Amino acid sequence: MATIIEMPELVLEKVIAFLDFKAVLTLRQVCHDFRNFIDDLNDSKLPDSKFQEIKFVSDDRRISFGLEESKKRFTCISYSKGQRSFCGKTEFFGYSNILNVAVRDMEMILKFQKTILERLQFEFHNVQLYGGSLVHTVPIKLSNMLQKLNRNVKTRTLSIKTNDPSPIMQILRFVDPGALKTIELSSLDGKMEIEIDEFAKTEQWKKADGIHCGFNVLNLNLEDICHFSSCSITLNSITAQELDFLRKTPQKTSDFSFFCVVLSLLHGLKNDFWTVDRYGKC
Repeated sequence: MATIIEMPELVLEKVIAFLDFKAVLTLRQVCHDFRNFIDDLNDSKLPDSKFQEIKFVSDDRRISFGLEESKKRFTCISYSKGQRSFCGKTEFFGYSNILNVAVRDMEMILKFQKTILERLQFEFHNVQLYGGSLVHTVPIKLSNMLQKLNRNVKTRTLSIKTNDPSPIMQILRFVDPGALKTIELSSLDGKMEIEIDEFAKTEQWKKADGIHCGFNVLNLNLEDICHFSSCSITLNSITAQELDFLRKTPQKTSDFSFFCVVLSLLHGLKNDFWTVDRYGKC
């Protein structure tokens, strides 16, 4: 008697098309034949997971995914000590390859995502993972995976929290600029300073509607932020000419619904803040 895996490929494709994301992942773990068949399927033949938000965190010697389908439906997958926990089940993989398991799962999750995400969030904490994998290798592996995915991730908001600027470009360049509306960049300890001139050259930056930077920005060319309808930037210093430019910019740009540049002047424990509102008033 023929086994289910010996059924015609067209029949198996129809079966998988009727399953949801979790059911296909479960089927993928049944045997090597199912895993290979599902992994080789064209993305268009996989069901849409329809996630609203995907959150990837490397923190406290572990990696975790937060998958939000709706406000009332939330799934968490965690990886630590060489094991993966998902839907009440734990699998053991060994310390040496748990990072590879997590990245491979992230690739599978993104393959299932057909609709545009509301938010894609990454947090890269300064920790060392089990098996000797340093935290800076996590965004590198993610970047390699996104390149292998061979299509940009569609999300309206991209949020990256890190104390190392390198993951920002490694992730940003693989986000679909046509879908991206808001870029949120922040430091986990509030102390990071970063040069953003390279980010400003990307299509993602140029086509986004809003930018919010929760760290001190260096080498800022004010012309690179004039197209944003919502902008929050922290600077260490600013010239009188630049303040005058900011004052006039909202008046010149018709779609400038809100614009805010924060200037933090540190004098001991004292902070002074300047803002430019949508009416060009400083």
